[in-house]
Amino acid sequence: MLELGMIEVWRVRGMPDVSLLSQDEKAKLKAISGQDTSEAFILSRCAIRSLIAKYTRKPSEEKCIETHPEGKPFLVNHPDLHFSLSHSGKEVAIAFSRTPIGFDVEKKERRADFVSIARRFFSGAEAAQIAAAGEHAASLFVDLWTAKEAILKLEGSGISGGLERALVWSEFEGELDGRRVHLHRMEWPGFVARVASFEEPRFVRVKELVFQ
Repeated sequence: MLELGMIEVWRVRGMPDVSLLSQDEKAKLKAISGQDTSEAFILSRCAIRSLIAKYTRKPSEEKCIETHPEGKPFLVNHPDLHFSLSHSGKEVAIAFSRTPIGFDVEKKERRADFVSIARRFFSGAEAAQIAAAGEHAASLFVDLWTAKEAILKLEGSGISGGLERALVWSEFEGELDGRRVHLHRMEWPGFVARVASFEEPRFVRVKELVFQ
C-alpha cells in the first residue's frame, strides 16, 4: 500500500498491449505523430491504469483520468491518490503520492547554449550561477530545470506558469510564490529526476514497472 508520506517513482518499460487503453485514449493515440511520443503515451496511460489497480486493488475505470482547467491531470474517482507523469525521449516515469506532487525527468547529456537559455527563463542569480559553472554548466542547468518544472507541475501549471516563479534554494528545498516546497533528487543511468511536494515526504523510492 502507498501510505501517507511515501512517494513512489515508477520507471516504465516494455510495450503494453494497446487494448488496455480506453476508447478515448485510443482516439487520442491516433492523433499523435512521432514514434517516441506515441510509445510514451501508450506506456504512460497503461502504466497509470496498472498502478491504479495496484494501489486501490480494483480495476481502473474506463475513464480514469481528467484534467483540471489549468492543465494538471488527476484521477477521477481517487481524490486521495495523486500522480505526476514525465518523459524524456523514450524514458517514461510516473510519481505517485497520497498528497499533491510534481515530477520531472530529463536526459543528463544535452547540447545547447545553456547560459542563453538560463538568461531567458531563469532568475538573474541562477543565470549567473550557470555562466560561472564552466564545464559543469550543462549538469547544473538540467538540475535546476528539473527542479523548477517539478515545482510548477506540483502547482499544476507546468512550465507555462513561468519558470522564474519556481525558486530552487538547495537540493532539498524550493519555493513557489512564497510557499515552501520540498524537493528530492534522483538519478539513474542517463537521467536525472526531481519530485516536489508541499509536505515533506518520509521517504522516496524508485521502482520499475515492466510490460512483457
